[in-house]
Amino acid sequence: MTYKTILFDVDNTLIDSATIAANVFHEVAAELGLDVPAKTIRGLVGIPTEKIIQELHLDHAAELNEAFTKKIGQHKDELQLFDGIHETWAKLTAVGREIGVVTSRTAAEVQSDLGNFPEITSLPIIVTADKTTEHKPSGAPLEYAIQQHGLVKAETMYVGDTIYDLKSALNAGIDFASATWGALPTTDFSKATYQPKRPIDLLSIVTA
Repeated sequence: MTYKTILFDVDNTLIDSATIAANVFHEVAAELGLDVPAKTIRGLVGIPTEKIIQELHLDHAAELNEAFTKKIGQHKDELQLFDGIHETWAKLTAVGREIGVVTSRTAAEVQSDLGNFPEITSLPIIVTADKTTEHKPSGAPLEYAIQQHGLVKAETMYVGDTIYDLKSALNAGIDFASATWGALPTTDFSKATYQPKRPIDLLSIVTA
């Protein structure tokens, strides 16, 4: 199958960030008197912060969300792209493939926290959480990208690291490749179209 467009999740797919996010959430929650293990948050990374708070039925929701957003921004200089992302994107672009991102981050978070990654923030396709009322695992964010940018579903693939990313792709009716390099080892990707081990493995998938 030849794919013309490859859409990527951001956190723990392109950027190694989930552990930092989980630890920061745990710290912020503790400051508000809430006991939320970092391990619990790590398993939920991949959906918007507001939805994580709802999922765990946490008190002080607005205050917690605001405090987390502020504090996670203080760690932006610790973020790094996974090994192989630069090389993979360069080669995908060289063979005429279009790249975009569909993330659970808001537009404000993308601009404030990902300033060190112009290769991401300058992409022509960027779908953030505030673009749709429904979020992953709904297919709405991917459907939005497809409709807004005139993409063809059969020629579009989504790459992500969580079960929410997989379900979003399935619900949108497009193929999915697991970002195995950033995913939790316990994640069940048996329904994924592909399970590449390294970012560069995507090159052979999209040009097959």
